[in-house]
Amino acid sequence: MQMKDLAVVAFLSYLATVNAWSPTNSYTPGKVSCDSNINLIRKADGLAPEESEWLAKREGNTKEALKTFLDRATSKFSDNSIVDSIFSSTTPRVGFASCGGGYRAMFVDAGVVAAMDERTVGANENGLGGLLQGISYMAGSSGGSFFTTTVTYNNWTSVQEIIDQMKDGDHSIWDLSNSPTNPGGSDTEYTNEVFANITESIKLKNEAGFDVSLADAWGLAFGYYFFPSLPRGGYSYQWSDIQDADVFKNGEMPLLIEIAKVEKAGETSVDLSSTTIEMSPFEFGSWEPTINTFSNMKYLGTEVNNGSPVNAGECIAGFDNVDFLTSASTNVINTLNNNGGFYASMIQSFKTRFLPNVTTTGHIDVNIAAPNPFKGTSNYESDSSIVDNDQLYLVDGGIDGQVIPFTPLMRKERDLDLVIATDTTADTDDVWPFGSALVATYERQFMEIGKTDAFPYVPDTETIVNLGINKNPTFFGCNSSNLTDLAYVPPLVVYLPNRAYSYDTNVSTSVLTYTREQRLGMIRNGFEIATRNNFTDDPDFLGCMGCAVMRRKQEQIGLEWPSECQQCFQMYCWNGTISNSNTVSVPSSSVSSNSSTAVSTGISSATGASTENFSTIHIETSTTVTCHECEEAQATATVEVCDECEQGNTQVTATVECEECEEIATNGHHTTTTLTSMTTTTQICEECEEAQAQATATSPVTVSANVGSESTESSSNSSNDYSNNSNGSSNDSSNSSSNDSSNGSSNGSSGSNNTVNSSSSSKPILQVTTGVASAASQYGVIVNENNADSLVIKSFVTLIAIVGTVIELL
Repeated sequence: MQMKDLAVVAFLSYLATVNAWSPTNSYTPGKVSCDSNINLIRKADGLAPEESEWLAKREGNTKEALKTFLDRATSKFSDNSIVDSIFSSTTPRVGFASCGGGYRAMFVDAGVVAAMDERTVGANENGLGGLLQGISYMAGSSGGSFFTTTVTYNNWTSVQEIIDQMKDGDHSIWDLSNSPTNPGGSDTEYTNEVFANITESIKLKNEAGFDVSLADAWGLAFGYYFFPSLPRGGYSYQWSDIQDADVFKNGEMPLLIEIAKVEKAGETSVDLSSTTIEMSPFEFGSWEPTINTFSNMKYLGTEVNNGSPVNAGECIAGFDNVDFLTSASTNVINTLNNNGGFYASMIQSFKTRFLPNVTTTGHIDVNIAAPNPFKGTSNYESDSSIVDNDQLYLVDGGIDGQVIPFTPLMRKERDLDLVIATDTTADTDDVWPFGSALVATYERQFMEIGKTDAFPYVPDTETIVNLGINKNPTFFGCNSSNLTDLAYVPPLVVYLPNRAYSYDTNVSTSVLTYTREQRLGMIRNGFEIATRNNFTDDPDFLGCMGCAVMRRKQEQIGLEWPSECQQCFQMYCWNGTISNSNTVSVPSSSVSSNSSTAVSTGISSATGASTENFSTIHIETSTTVTCHECEEAQATATVEVCDECEQGNTQVTATVECEECEEIATNGHHTTTTLTSMTTTTQICEECEEAQAQATATSPVTVSANVGSESTESSSNSSNDYSNNSNGSSNDSSNSSSNDSSNGSSNGSSGSNNTVNSSSSSKPILQVTTGVASAASQYGVIVNENNADSLVIKSFVTLIAIVGTVIELL
């Protein structure tokens, strides 16, 4: 028997053990007996008893895992006795937020988590191995939910296990050689079978009296890629059944929470004021004042009145289908539908294909939870429209701009000390982040809907770009004493934005097909994002992550802060510096050969110099000019950029030295300003540090770095793309109270100037090969989760491709 077949048998045995099937053994929910006095709802005034009991079990495991991780992370500290002091009385509590962004997010997040997983080959030597074993909560939204659902509901499998069996065309987990719009590729018989199964499942659910929509088809279609070993992609697999899995019952895995947004009746979109729904193994509900109630997940779909079943002793089970709830967290169909025109016609074509002879409520583009589990409840504090409605309409959890699912992890009731968050948003047209998701969650806490939330102070998006925060790990909320003006002291946040190391991971959300090589390239780059290129950018980053884990407990207990942690926080904490007032507004674009023009965004000097004082020496003319003059002259520039930046650079560039940045050279950095397609960016040229005496850096320098080495010339303690030379100090707005312990981070790079730029020879991690992402797809529609109503067709050729895809489905 093949290894894959053995895995299938083992997983099916696991499902049989936990009885993980709906009562009807299909996608259709069914009636079951329940206690005649059961009440399925509770007020959101604390954790559910089940969650509290589970958390106690989990912390029995996380204590040992975090202690082991921190012992390793601090092993080179001059004094690491703080670890023993912390664990003598308490255990830090850590969460992971898996950002949205379609398959791009799924793969990058997979790589980040692999770097934290002791089960990953090389993670302990060259990564953050063991940290995942110490994480208590994992939250997912949109494309991040694709990742979290996959690993959680495949019996807490590892990324290593997934890639070990990864092939093209064998229908293994994440085999995306074919799109969900044509799952069989040239095998039309397979495609027809899949579509027939989806259509039948929806039809039978509807005939049983449950509202259906295209969102049902969305979830069922993706299930084939996440649960390929299960019949029909897990069409009868229940969300709540993870409670019965030994790996969960024993607290050997994090608790998964995925989020969706509520679209009110009569509305067609959501925004920051919309209600957030949490979906955990135990409950379905919201902390927010519009609902303020949680419902029992197992019996979701039961008709209730204020939580009591209308028919005493009779409940519904199986409505909490894994594919359906994953769909609720990832559904962007309504975004397409709201754009009208061609998109609306396309949605109608899908309706004809998947909802034939089905009676719908007219809401064909949202996930419909009906009966509404909150019908008739009285715990809400404002706006009864949601609890008054017979149905609950759910859409993608990141469409409101909160693409990073912070909210479940920030709750005071869960008492987390640290949240590690990826950012794989498509903020720019060439699909790199510039921090809009951070800003969205920060701002929402000051709205009525978010009044019971707290989130650390963060800068505006222009500052995030100007300081290079969107390209480097950054810590937010480093000093709890600066957060007392918030509703409560929130966890410290470690922000890990998507950037290119060995692979261009700025692939459009709309790309639905990936070769094995592309998948592995994306995952490997995610590993490198989490580890600062396997610690070659900063050999001390492992210790800095350890400091982040310990910080809140160190503050609470009053322990002495190690000098190494102080240095880490000076390097990685945002200190409240704001630089948007000194912005030179110029268009931004990527140097990547396979990227499109980026969104316009402000770029300024990393040192916060004013526009009138900021000048550069233009190499070709040896004259001092302003940035604007440099931009006009860039078309004639011929000076080479560093070797590490040349890959994929097909546009005219010039490298100049900024007079205002000359001080940085005294801190051990050679700093250059690069002009590319009318974009002025300032960044540390790590490859030129050895030759920093050559002010113009006209000769490319190549350095080889060994993974895991204790010291390499290209990865000294100071060469982490951050400079402690920020002039600014926050003295305006509420951000002034977030002035943490460090000087500001400084990079000054455009969010779009983010392509593969490392010439380091790194030891292969995850046995992954590298390559250039082709980003080929049948679709050319950009779904920007932060501006979900802004969808554009990139070209007429793409339009034809979409039409062809629609025809395929008919």
